[in-house]
Amino acid sequence: MNNLSRLGACCLAAILLPGCNSLMNDSYETIKLAISGPEPLVTTEYVNNLDRPGLVLRLVQSEALLMRAAAYGNVTEWHGLEQMLVTQNGRVIQGAGLPEASNLIAPLVANDPFNGDLRTIGQQEVVRLVDYPERFLTGIPQIATYELEGLETVEVMGRQLQLQRLDEHVSMPDIDFATTNAYWFDPATGRVITSRQQLAPGLPPMGLTEVRPAGFAE
Repeated sequence: MNNLSRLGACCLAAILLPGCNSLMNDSYETIKLAISGPEPLVTTEYVNNLDRPGLVLRLVQSEALLMRAAAYGNVTEWHGLEQMLVTQNGRVIQGAGLPEASNLIAPLVANDPFNGDLRTIGQQEVVRLVDYPERFLTGIPQIATYELEGLETVEVMGRQLQLQRLDEHVSMPDIDFATTNAYWFDPATGRVITSRQQLAPGLPPMGLTEVRPAGFAE
């Protein structure tokens, strides 16, 4: 088992998601903001006071802020008080602390477009193997095809950004699940800024947006 899988297994065993309570903690390792209403709690002013990038997670009418805990290449770990996500160029490849028994391990494959430059994606089909540990499901084939759309104007923390949209059509016949995920990436760099991803049957689509403090430099 690789390091990511070991990390996922530990987090899956240790993290449970409670209800949508209002909760706030200033430690970057444990920070989580949750609301149960339409107004966003993670504001531009709040983000500009952070010392590192964050990931805003929106699920139905709840919002959480996860902080970047580690990054290596295009793989990033995001930690909250109850949630942990690992993304690879914006695509979720591990998740813990998710509702509806939706914790998962979904590593990319060798020819996966998220391993490369999304700006050069063509007609492509990939088959990944996904685990849902809480559902006792392992090695479930996930078939994904891609459709590059045009530029769209997307608002991120009060800024209007011109981003390229990529649609990912996902099918998992073994569990009778199909969905379409959408990723919006910077056409100058290929880096995913925001996305809408449905990770499992029964879990609504999640909105994920990477946010950075003003003037932040790696």
